Amino acid sequence: MGMSRCYSLMKCLLIIFNILFFIVGMGVCGFACWALWDGRATETSAGLAGLCALAAWAAVLTSGAIAALAGAMRGSASLLASAFALLALSAVAEGAAAWWGAAHAPQLKQALRDRLRYTLLHDYGVLPARTHVLDAIQHGLHCCGAESTLDWQQASWAQAEGALDLSVAAPPPSYRVPASCCSTEDAGECEAARVVPATARGGAGLHAAPCAPRVLAALARAARGPLLAAGALLAAHAAALLLALALCLRARPPPGYKA
Repeated sequence: MGMSRCYSLMKCLLIIFNILFFIVGMGVCGFACWALWDGRATETSAGLAGLCALAAWAAVLTSGAIAALAGAMRGSASLLASAFALLALSAVAEGAAAWWGAAHAPQLKQALRDRLRYTLLHDYGVLPARTHVLDAIQHGLHCCGAESTLDWQQASWAQAEGALDLSVAAPPPSYRVPASCCSTEDAGECEAARVVPATARGGAGLHAAPCAPRVLAALARAARGPLLAAGALLAAHAAALLLALALCLRARPPPGYKA
């Protein structure tokens, strides 16, 4: 009686874990497919490769969850063995991704800083979505420019905003920054502050801090939740693998089966 109850408990736990895996796998697969279809994240080979790897991992996780659910319901040793193999493969991929991310953290941070500066220099004012994101970053994090306000001096948007004046009465050389750089809520003061002397790194009425360090700090804070969720997923993977193996070893061949 006790063994039967233990078997039922293991079966219920395996079903619960794999319902969770199924939901996670389907959600990630849907996101990866949407991102591949949208095309914005596939402008570089690294972005395309990352999304394809994410979709492949989600497909393996979903397949393993389906096999585990079917195997637990039917008491099939072959399905449980397949589920064990697929879940083990997805768990190894998760562990490898975590190790790679930890080993390449400095390079990833630098790539993010470079991407932020590239967006500022070339995409701001050209691609509406990235323009809105950069404005939201500068306004929300109280910063201006990727590494300094001087970044805007080289931006395509700033060069298009002002025409070169070579007349005798021309004002001193200057450059403009977006309104999202303003630290004042007054429209008139903001408009005046947006015109910055060519050699200055900002001025009164503008946010003084660069955005790249603040974006990295904000991402580090925001990543705590996903990292805890990833750790919990790995722990659930380990438990599900043990349960699948135990149920697979206990599964009996169907009546009438002959070796």
